[in-house]
Parts: sequence; C-alpha cells; structure tokens
Amino acid sequence: MATSSKLPMGQMAEVLESAREADRERLEHVEVAILVDSQAPRPVVISVRDALLPVHSNAAVRVQLLGEATLPLSPRPDVCVVVAGGSDELVKKAASSAARQGVPVAIVSESVLDAPRPELPEHLAGLITTIFSVNEAVRGAQLSNWLVSSTAKSTAIASNFPFCRRARVSDLMRDYANKNAVVGAIGSRGGSDLVAMTSNQARLALDIAASYGRSLSMSRVQELVGVVTAGVGYRAVARSATSMLPGLSWALNAGVGYLGTVATANAIASHYEREDAGEQPLPHLRALAGSLGTLVTSRPSLYVIRALGEGMAVASGELDEQ
Repeated sequence: MATSSKLPMGQMAEVLESAREADRERLEHVEVAILVDSQAPRPVVISVRDALLPVHSNAAVRVQLLGEATLPLSPRPDVCVVVAGGSDELVKKAASSAARQGVPVAIVSESVLDAPRPELPEHLAGLITTIFSVNEAVRGAQLSNWLVSSTAKSTAIASNFPFCRRARVSDLMRDYANKNAVVGAIGSRGGSDLVAMTSNQARLALDIAASYGRSLSMSRVQELVGVVTAGVGYRAVARSATSMLPGLSWALNAGVGYLGTVATANAIASHYEREDAGEQPLPHLRALAGSLGTLVTSRPSLYVIRALGEGMAVASGELDEQ
C-alpha cells in the first residue's frame, strides 16, 4: 500500500502555527553591546565589527570604548562582547557589570592573557565566556557558537548575523535529528509514526528558513513539499533496510531518521547559501532528493551500518530519558 505524504489537518495546523512562531522569532528585537579596549589589536576589532554588522532592522549594535561606556549598560543588551587587549581592570569592570545585569558576556582577544576573568559568584561567572585565538576563523567560529547558545533569540541572531547561521543550523539539526531518531525507534515498535517525522521535517525547514532571514511566504510552502517527500523517502529506506537486520529494526529506523534529518538540514542550508551568494539555487525538492540519493545509493551497505550505529547511540540515549 502506498504511503501518503500528506499531513492530517490537525498536524498541518500545528505546522502553520510553527511557521508563524518561526517568523515571530526571526523578527525579535536584538540588542548587542560591543565594548572595545583601546589597546585591543586592530585585526580583532575589525573582525568583530565586520561580523556583527546586522543585515536587518530588528537588530541594534552599539559600539563603545571601554572606560567611556556607561555602566550598567543602558538599554540592557541581550549580549555583550568585550574586545580585550590589555586593560585588565577595565575589562573586568565591564564584564562584571554586564554579568550583574544578567547579560551573557564574551571576552574576545588573541590570547588568553588578554582575556582576564573577574572574580564573581559562580552564578554570575557562568555568564562570562572567554574567546581567544590568533586565527580569525577560529575566533569567528567560537563567537558564532557562543552567540547562538547564549540567548533565547538565536533565530533573530542568525537572521541578522550571517556568520552565525551554520551554528544555528547545527543546533537545529541536532535537535530535530534526535527527535526523529526517537520517532523512528518507537514507530518501528508500535507502528510507523510517519506523520510525526514529516511534521518535524517541516518544522526544521521553517526554523532554518527563519534563521536565514526568510519570511513566511508561498516559497516556504513549496519547500515543505520537498521536505515531506524526503521524509517519506527516509522511512522507505528504513523499511527496506530492516530486512537485512530484522532484530535491530528499531536501531535502523532510528538511524535513518537521524541521518535523513541531517541530510535535510544540510540541503536546506546549502540551498539558501547558494541563493545568498547570487548562485542559481537548486529546486528544493531536487536538493533534498540529491542528498538522500548520495547517502543511500553511493554505498548502501555503509549507509545501513552508519544508520545502525547512529540509531543505537542516539535512540538508546534518548529513550532512556523518556
């Protein structure tokens, strides 16, 4: 019997509400404070400044010199970046003040010696992170991971600061892949829960779209067609694979759900990155189908082995927490 890729009306309503929520998160106002040590190395200052140029109007970035900034910071920012360079007492004072306001702080420098941490109670010290490397790419990766993880406004952060988008996609990919691993494992025991898996795929597509600054539109509907179709394909692969190791069907289903979601997330992100770079984006359905085809047809036995490993590692851990 053919499996329908259509979502029930109730589930579709939930997906549409997820679309509205993703759009709301994309449009949240973001306040970023950058405090610069006058002794900070110029390349570090420039790299932070260039990375934190917002591309939309719902983000405000305020840059001040250490020593000239009004403390406590007003208006209270969502995050504070201190570019350090040797003025230890000023760095400690600014970081302490922001932390006491409940603001996450990143002290950015080329060397750990230029990133002094103030002595604070544990609950405040946990708000302060040091980011240091002479390598600009490494510092940028650390800063993007920190920005995405330090605030609940991670979608708006990614939408406004493109260098944060892959970090946001990684978080979304991990979250939804784990969810679909559990759906695959449980579904193989009590009947396939294709609706839940395709619903997760649709939410993933919407969250990534919002993180890349895309608003809710008819183009998103077209993308959902590809995502839902891909979800059906992943479950078909899982069913075929279980005939090889029927005793471990739960792990294979979980692994295919996990790896398929990873492929979906990477395909969607690549689609938007090509579009942003001015390149011709692939039709979304073709991009997803290509990702699935590469995974499955190139080396099917290795794919099954990997799916089995992912399923046992992810689904077992997740199910133990249920």
